[in-house]
Amino acid sequence: MTYPLSSEVNSGQPTMAAHYNNLRRDALLLGQPDLDAVSLGTFLKRFASGIQLIYLSSNRIRLLYNPLDPPTLVINGCLLQNNAVVDLPAGQFSGSAATWYIFAVRTPGASTFTLQVNTSALETADTRIIGVAIWSGTKVDFVYSTLSPSDQLLAADYDSGWFAVAATGNYTKAHGLLQWPRLVVLLHSVDAGGTQEWIPVSVIQNSAATMMSAFGWSSVNVYADAGEDGASAATCYSSRRSSSSGYWRILAWR
Repeated sequence: MTYPLSSEVNSGQPTMAAHYNNLRRDALLLGQPDLDAVSLGTFLKRFASGIQLIYLSSNRIRLLYNPLDPPTLVINGCLLQNNAVVDLPAGQFSGSAATWYIFAVRTPGASTFTLQVNTSALETADTRIIGVAIWSGTKVDFVYSTLSPSDQLLAADYDSGWFAVAATGNYTKAHGLLQWPRLVVLLHSVDAGGTQEWIPVSVIQNSAATMMSAFGWSSVNVYADAGEDGASAATCYSSRRSSSSGYWRILAWR
């Protein structure tokens, strides 16, 4: 079908129903019949671009601003765009460990949006989920945007959380991904909260001081085995740290 359907109207030309109807169809449906297309408002209802979230100190979150790709989205049918960075106010997280959802908030009368967080994922008429924060009970561990470009690495689809490990230990974790993970990462920490430096674990040491691989996976489980008793690096071996105890954390992506 030729687009646009509507045409210019000359001065003095009588207005006809076809003029209005063709103009309406152009504006709402790009000139297509009602049954062949959704309206532009429906099509753009979940549109978003330029949404990038980072962790800011003191358990705060920042929505970045890039003038070449400004934060843009639609909330309640309103096209909104920020023209500067937006920071989440301090003191928004509390309570025990939980997943917190980051919302963009529309204020009637404004064409920009602000941020708020909640443990409920329920959107209201003037809010929209744009990200997630993983709260440990004392600090924010992860922040990621659910609207990030597809070439960005999103948060892991499986996260075991920190669990205690020791020499000779064999650990099996069901990842629940219903497929073989494309990427698995094993991390080591000296404390259960992961407040110290995280060390990636790829090899460990056995009692004969021989290096061996630490983990593998299937379509169902991730398997991680510590080194043998007596080794000085049975759970972590690297230039940054060697340990035969501590805590592991497994992350896996579909």
